[in-house]
Amino acid sequence: MASKINDSSRPLTSVSRLSSQDARTTEAKSRNRPIAWKDGFESSGGTRPAPGQLPRLPAPPPILGLPAPTTPTPAPTTPVPPEAPTEPPVSADSDPMTHLEYLASDALQGRDSPSAGLDAASVYVQAHAEKYGLVGPNINNPENPFQQKFKVYSWLGADKAGETAGAHAEHKEFGHTLFQEGFYLDEKMPKDTLKRLNQQYEQTMKAAGQSVVPARAGKQRSVEELQQVATATGQAVNTMAMLPGTGPHKDEVIVVMAHLDHVGVDRKGNPFNGADDNASGSAVLMAAVPELAEAAKNGKLDRSVLFIWTGAEEKGLVGSQYFVDHPIPGLELKNIAGVINTDMVGRWDDQRLSVVDTNTKGQPNYFRDVVDQANQQLADPFDRINRDINVYRDRQDGASFGRKGEDVLFLFEGLSNPEGGGDLIPEYHRQDDDIEKIIEDNGGNKPRRVKDLLLNVISLAANRTTEPQQPK
Repeated sequence: MASKINDSSRPLTSVSRLSSQDARTTEAKSRNRPIAWKDGFESSGGTRPAPGQLPRLPAPPPILGLPAPTTPTPAPTTPVPPEAPTEPPVSADSDPMTHLEYLASDALQGRDSPSAGLDAASVYVQAHAEKYGLVGPNINNPENPFQQKFKVYSWLGADKAGETAGAHAEHKEFGHTLFQEGFYLDEKMPKDTLKRLNQQYEQTMKAAGQSVVPARAGKQRSVEELQQVATATGQAVNTMAMLPGTGPHKDEVIVVMAHLDHVGVDRKGNPFNGADDNASGSAVLMAAVPELAEAAKNGKLDRSVLFIWTGAEEKGLVGSQYFVDHPIPGLELKNIAGVINTDMVGRWDDQRLSVVDTNTKGQPNYFRDVVDQANQQLADPFDRINRDINVYRDRQDGASFGRKGEDVLFLFEGLSNPEGGGDLIPEYHRQDDDIEKIIEDNGGNKPRRVKDLLLNVISLAANRTTEPQQPK
């Protein structure tokens, strides 16, 4: 591991803090607040629209080459990839709501893994990253180093357990048990992943009332044996972009990710748009790119930052597991110095947030200090940073890294009780998870404020001073 510290909570040894306000004024507390970002990162300017003043957002930027989501004509069955980028204002590029409207539009047909909608979303993300000078790091895919493609499989007979495209309400049973609708299979998968798949196969077949095909030899089936009891459902994609650091730790990488996929359409072809889950997190990452690129240009990022928009998270964290299991030169686990996952950050009021900043043993990692410092550096800090979602630690893409011993921070919008605890949003995995719900809750300020917090967290993590590792 690169510059690892132990799992116990301790202050950062030398972090350059951003200036913060000691007192929040009534004006800063209002939802009609300007973007506040300091330490040399440029502000995207403008003011925030208050709830009720934003009945609909502007049409997506000309980069899309698609009809605006509000166009009354039916959306095409196969999304048209964006055309060559034009030059929308930086302020629009830095606003998560700009990207969220497109990613959650009917045109993308629910961004299932795999689907033409997910492919179109990947093209859109890549064009945005390239515009700001980010590079594709996947030299294992020379035809497009911004992408990492993988086949998605499902178990034969698993549909009798209710795991079909129209049964997503089952996912409300949210906790440590993974969704088991999909996985990847190849000869290069590590032994621990193969072991988990063997266990998953047995559990899924028993739940479906199906017989289990025994292993030919020993207790564990080979990849070839598992392929015989599975079916390939298509090819999905991770979209990734690298922002190189400029300091002495530039070979170390802070991974920042969000899952780009959602759950597709119902049996009648009606899309689950997934505005909150997870167009919101994906859009926050996109909106952070312009200011982080400017910081790197000005020499203010020591470590490099790798953005990953994963595919097939809804199938069972497939894209993140595939990335972890298939190292890209220079991006192996030993190079990773922290992982930040952003998933469902659009809903409720804009003064609450929940985080997971603990390891698999429940002990705080270095992000405990980082996220608290990052919040205080905001002109208007979040009133409540709740640590009430540890039960979900294994239910988000960061778990694929956490199992390997990486320090992971999970940013989440919070639960129904502002003080902590409660339920997910009522629209979770329903067709009314649309952008209008985010606007009704907070006028779009929640994703914007999460982006501001994320920028602070990335800056602190990328520039932190760590103690040298002791030789073993």
